[in-house]
Amino acid sequence: MKHSRCSRNAFLAAFFWGFSTLALAQNGATDESAAYTLPHTEVRTLSSEITGVDYVLYISLPRNYNTAGERYPVVYTLDADYAFALTHNIVEHFVDRRNLPPMMVVSIAYPGASQDIPVYRRNRTRDYTPTHTLEGGYGPAFQKYSGGGEKFREFIAQELQPFIEKNYYADPRDRTFVGHSYGGLFGSFVLISKPEMFQRYILVSPSLWYDNKVIFEMENKFAAQRDNLHARVFLGVGSYENQPQHGRAMVDDLMALEAALNAHNYSDLHINSHVFPDETHNSVFPSALTRGLRVVFSDQD
Repeated sequence: MKHSRCSRNAFLAAFFWGFSTLALAQNGATDESAAYTLPHTEVRTLSSEITGVDYVLYISLPRNYNTAGERYPVVYTLDADYAFALTHNIVEHFVDRRNLPPMMVVSIAYPGASQDIPVYRRNRTRDYTPTHTLEGGYGPAFQKYSGGGEKFREFIAQELQPFIEKNYYADPRDRTFVGHSYGGLFGSFVLISKPEMFQRYILVSPSLWYDNKVIFEMENKFAAQRDNLHARVFLGVGSYENQPQHGRAMVDDLMALEAALNAHNYSDLHINSHVFPDETHNSVFPSALTRGLRVVFSDQD
């Protein structure tokens, strides 16, 4: 396992929402050459021996991280190039108002993915899918890479989490997973295959239709092997995502997953779901993330 340290407060503008076009006010004047910087953040790299992939890690630290001397909960997100800045700001907003405890955010990105859509699609298809199929998703050209979910899960468990917990004041007893779409599918896979990796799960619009709804078969097998599932889970989806005529009855699928988890009466499982009115697959994530954080950390109130 290899890694290199990048400077703290590294410029993230190249990755997020065209931040490079924003200007900073300096002494009442506008400097158009300056880029907006997310405060108390870092960018690091981590090469995985398990997947053979080089990952970029976007890391957000609490305001008082350097002086607190305590261990912090960590929120891990996928799809870093749109999820990290959003999660960083929502978490900081809540923490500053004492709605959440101080915490870190760690988002997993891929070199070049923010500027190259095929790179983005290829990497997430490989890492976020638990089985191989040429059907669905972005089509056969990308689905041929599918099925790397188990290796990606082990990268997180065996390489990423130990790296974070060795190099930062991260609490191994308080990890939260956040995933949307294929990322929500991957989070569902982790929940019903190796749930102890995280204590809290925020699964937004999970692609439960994937590979003929294989996740439901996996959950049934999991339930036959154990009766405990120690986790706080939030499931969110937009009302406009229920489109059975297009093979994407995502609201129905999400409700079915919640019903299956409840029917198996796992001990220590706390599950909550919400259908967001008038939200689409592409618009629901900010609302679901905000509510999800409040729900899964409600035990901290």
